Amino acid sequence: MKRWQSIMLGAVISVLTLAYALQGNDLSRIGQEAARGRYVFLLPSLGVAWIGLLLRGVRWRALLDDRIGLWPSLHIMNVGYLFNAWLPFRLGEVARSYLVTRLTPPIPIFTSLSSIVAERLIDLLMVVVIIALAVSMTPVPPEVATGARASALLAVAGIVFLAVLAARRGLAHWLLDVAQRILPFLRRFHLRQVVDHLLDGIAPLASVKGIARAFFWTAAAWIPSIVAGYILLFTFYETPRWEAALLMIAIASLAIALPAVPGSVGPFEAAVILGLQAGGMIGGENTPERAFAFAVMLHIMNVALYAVTGWIGLSRQKISFGEVMRSARQLARRREAESTSAEASLTVASAPTETPES
Repeated sequence: MKRWQSIMLGAVISVLTLAYALQGNDLSRIGQEAARGRYVFLLPSLGVAWIGLLLRGVRWRALLDDRIGLWPSLHIMNVGYLFNAWLPFRLGEVARSYLVTRLTPPIPIFTSLSSIVAERLIDLLMVVVIIALAVSMTPVPPEVATGARASALLAVAGIVFLAVLAARRGLAHWLLDVAQRILPFLRRFHLRQVVDHLLDGIAPLASVKGIARAFFWTAAAWIPSIVAGYILLFTFYETPRWEAALLMIAIASLAIALPAVPGSVGPFEAAVILGLQAGGMIGGENTPERAFAFAVMLHIMNVALYAVTGWIGLSRQKISFGEVMRSARQLARRREAESTSAEASLTVASAPTETPES
């Protein structure tokens, strides 16, 4: 998909999800609900959320097999979150992969990228666990349960596949050799080294201890996120519900994965409102306008947190936002060019051979 097409798709998604989020709202009352907020709860919520970020930094360090220090892991991860919060196309992942190449010793780009893939799959499985916990506390809409089951199957399949490849590096090389025999043009890309770097990034998944360590730190990181969301509910609600906090955090984490939406504007608000509704926090005096005001406040808080921690990360890494931006775009263009070249070579290789007739 071309970049302008992705931008247009992102704009359409934002409009549609914002329309869903505003459904049933009296726009004149949203400001009134926002003005009634008890914003003193922002401070403890932000403090707990920062602990969650710290634990995610520990988790990424574990996934990189301790090849990176704790503070560089945290700062580089926060820079990635800053980019993802403000820019489309998930450039934060590319930014993270670029920044680790500047470390001493450097970590190859594909090693970092594969660790991020493992991170996402483990998070996806944790989302399913959180939704299952919420389901045990309160009934949820069928679409939420269906989405959770589909996500669980995808996450488990992905983690098992990565774990097998990590434990059986020879199998990954064999699969690559088979692919290169079927598609000989792949040999020109020298993929063996790329595959080895990718396998390095998922090496911790090769052992039960490595998988257990990754899941332990993932669970530890998600707990502060949920607690922070629960505390923040007191800003607008007298009696928050844990199931609502569980569902809004879990569903919102899925919504922000959409790559074409800058800042996840629209999907985030819609996901939070869906979570509040499924958790029984919309109805009676808990109006839709209050839910929308809360969703916007939560989004602003997250973006502000990522902005502050991301800029601190940039200063600690002694690099500017613009420099990371240029490098991330160059890496993204390089990957896009390599993908286009591979597609072109595949087209040529698969095209039928015709003999001209005179």
